[in-house]
Amino acid sequence: MLIAFLLAQLLIASIQVYNYQKDKNIGYFTALKTYFAAELGYFIIGLLAIGCILFILSDFVDLSTTRADLLSKKDLTWKEDLRLYFKTASLLLGGFVQYIAFVYKSKGKNAIDKIADKLV
Repeated sequence: MLIAFLLAQLLIASIQVYNYQKDKNIGYFTALKTYFAAELGYFIIGLLAIGCILFILSDFVDLSTTRADLLSKKDLTWKEDLRLYFKTASLLLGGFVQYIAFVYKSKGKNAIDKIADKLV
């Protein structure tokens, strides 16, 4: 779950930075490094939140049930559905969180703008 969440965040951030930096006349890797440096706190908060969720999740989900058991079961509860598609849900959640952070929190975009203004 943690890896899927991080991969989605990195993918969405990379795509958003690529699209944003094209208009700013700044190199991609410079923009990406600047964005990640400015948004490091949000990434750490995301990691800690996922860590907390994983820590308490064992209290609510039966970990002795395997994926094969869930696939063979006919009617699944919402917890079982979540467990069955955990990686997919984590990927979608991570991408969504990063997209929202990019669109509504402009700290990374402002940092890219400052670097681009210095280069011009």
